[in-house]
Amino acid sequence: TIVTRDGKLMLVTGSPGGGKIITTIAQVISNLVDFEMDIKQAIDAPRIHHQWLPDIIQTERFALSRETRQRLARMGHVVQERDGSFGAANSIYVDPANNWKHGAFDSRREAGAAGY
Repeated sequence: TIVTRDGKLMLVTGSPGGGKIITTIAQVISNLVDFEMDIKQAIDAPRIHHQWLPDIIQTERFALSRETRQRLARMGHVVQERDGSFGAANSIYVDPANNWKHGAFDSRREAGAAGY
C-alpha cells in the first residue's frame, strides 16, 4: 500500500497474511495517522481481526482490555484471543520534516525493511 499526504509520499507498507492483510495494513496506517505512533510502534502494536466468516473477533494477546472484551461480549460478539500473531508488516515511512526514510519491520517475524 502506498500512502501520500498533500501529494507527497508518506508511507509504503505491506504484509503477508492472506485474509489478515487488509486488517494488518489498516491498523498500521491508523496507528501511524490517528494515534501518532512512530512507524515501529505502529507496526508492533497488538492487532485485532474480523471478517465476515467466521463471525469472530480474533485478537492477539493484549490487543483488547478485559473491559473491552466484556463489553463486546455483552453486545453479542464472540471474541477469541489467539496464541499466535497476525501478519508481518514491513514499512518505509517518509518523515515530512526532513524527508528521511525510516524502515521498520514487524517483530512478529524475522524480516527486514530499510530506508535509504
